[in-house]
Amino acid sequence: MSLTRKDVHVELTLVDGAALKGTLVVDRTTRLSDMLNHHDKDFIVLSDYDDEHHIINKHHIVEVVEIESLELDEPIVYAT
Repeated sequence: MSLTRKDVHVELTLVDGAALKGTLVVDRTTRLSDMLNHHDKDFIVLSDYDDEHHIINKHHIVEVVEIESLELDEPIVYAT
C-alpha cells in the first residue's frame, strides 16, 4: 500500500446477481462513493481474496457494501 492510496474491503453485487468480495484501491482523500460515481472512469479493478483481479464495468454494479474486515463465507481452518 502507498501513502496516497488505501485498500477498501467491499462486497459488490452485480446486475446478474453475482456477488464478489475483495479490495478496491482508492485515493486516501477520496470516499468510496465518490470514486464509484466519478464519470471519467467506467471500470474498476477488484482484487478478490484468492488474489484474482476482476475488471468490472461500474454500470453493472447494483450494490456496494464496505466491509470492516475479511468476511468469508466459510471459516479459515488452519492445520496443526
